Amino acid sequence: MRLWQKGVVFGALIGFLITLFKREERQYVFDQSKQAIEQVKCIYHHPTQSVHQLRVRLSDVTSGVDQFVNQLDQIEKKLSERTEDKLNQ
Repeated sequence: MRLWQKGVVFGALIGFLITLFKREERQYVFDQSKQAIEQVKCIYHHPTQSVHQLRVRLSDVTSGVDQFVNQLDQIEKKLSERTEDKLNQ
């Protein structure tokens, strides 16, 4: 690892440790870590269900992106019509 990379890692570690001086931050990190561990355990024990949930979410995202692109196309079409109308006047 290069010296600057070590410095970045060391700085991040020091920053993380400093934030843990507050009790609320320690509790938050502890709670989030427990949740992450539980999620990993659930994925490990139920991989099929996890893959299904991932596919459903990806499908939702895809349909949302499609709707967004269609809306952008409609906006572009209206703007083109307006600019053409102004140029023809």
